[in-house]
Amino acid sequence: MLRRVRIKLGAQVAAVITVVVLMLGCLSYCLFQDRQQADIRRALDYSLEHGSPDRPDPCIWLFVQRAGQLDQPAQHPPGFPLATALRRAAQGRPAQTDDVARNGTHYIVVTEERSGAVRQAVFDERYQSADRHQMLTVLLIAELVGLGLALATGAILAERAISPLSRALVKQREFVADASHELRTPLTRMHTRAQLLLRGEQDRFGAGTAEELQRLVAGSAQLAEVLDDLLLSASLTPLSTGYERLDLSVLAAEVVEAERARAAQQQLTLELRAPGQPALVHGIASPLRRMISSLVDNALGHTRPGGLVQVVVEVIDRGHTVELTVADDGVGFDPADRGRIFERLARGTQGSGHRFGLGLALVSTIVENHGGTISATSRPGKGSTFTVLLPSATRHIRPAEAQPAPFEVQRRPITGTAGPRPSRCPGSSQRRGRRWVGCRRG
Repeated sequence: MLRRVRIKLGAQVAAVITVVVLMLGCLSYCLFQDRQQADIRRALDYSLEHGSPDRPDPCIWLFVQRAGQLDQPAQHPPGFPLATALRRAAQGRPAQTDDVARNGTHYIVVTEERSGAVRQAVFDERYQSADRHQMLTVLLIAELVGLGLALATGAILAERAISPLSRALVKQREFVADASHELRTPLTRMHTRAQLLLRGEQDRFGAGTAEELQRLVAGSAQLAEVLDDLLLSASLTPLSTGYERLDLSVLAAEVVEAERARAAQQQLTLELRAPGQPALVHGIASPLRRMISSLVDNALGHTRPGGLVQVVVEVIDRGHTVELTVADDGVGFDPADRGRIFERLARGTQGSGHRFGLGLALVSTIVENHGGTISATSRPGKGSTFTVLLPSATRHIRPAEAQPAPFEVQRRPITGTAGPRPSRCPGSSQRRGRRWVGCRRG
């Protein structure tokens, strides 16, 4: 992000300097051209008033017509004088100025009646035109040099402007990582001792003390989760290495198995539906697993007892996209909050999941770092659906290259309940639409 800001700021500074130099160049050229035209006009006026065809001024030829007789210079450019202009002036018409392109150059011709004769002065702009072209060349070179200097100046100014912010962000990230790491060890010890104390001495305590110990254990576990989020937030930056082909359905199965006991404790049904083929993506296992875990944790924390949480992995868009959907029938959220639920420190108003505003923000960051998108839909009281779309990696490999995943997952929807699962499915799977639906207990 800082790199993009630095480039954008440098480009803006360079653009401003370039525009200023261009405007100054255009202004200089216009003033130079106006000055030339004024000089040409003065030279023509002087020639018309005091000139003679026999003694022409430099670059000016004078033609004088009296009583039908034309007096002209001994040598003059071909095609002059302009007979039509002479006739118009002889008829008493006002002075006429013509721009004539002829003989490979440009002429300015002024025809008027003066001192009882019709006079026509012809000015050759050859040298003035050469001066203008030379000035344009100089201005173009100056503009190119100015552009280079502007880019260098913009880069330097942008670097100096962004460097303090970059150093501050690095220090902030280091502080968060160091503080979280240092707090993890004593917090783990406190959590372990509280658990041992609650298990070993529960019979000796009263109901109130045991309840407080349970709250202490739960609070230390929540604080440990916050530290995990802080550590992940401090280390979660886009990486260019370490990516590999991963089966997203395997990662989803690992998360579902890990959360099954919690779902049973909360009297919830937790289901996983996997495709009949590997749902391969390019990514890093740990962040992707964390992303799925946060979405499942959010769904479990916002679903009432007896509710259903479904995790669905599909390969869509002709195998180009892997879709992960985590849906629940819980309390949902206000559609007006759809734009801020992925913001950091955005607190939810309902449910008992992570309420520290880091879980969904980290999910969004992980998805973006893997080149995907995430969206959420909900109706209050009807549940929420979070949809993650990731680029598929199947088109980059041959089917024979797909290796068995380290976590065994059945290639049909894995469905389960909050309670213990039967050792064998009592009925066969049946196809429903385009999905394979497995059996459910009861």
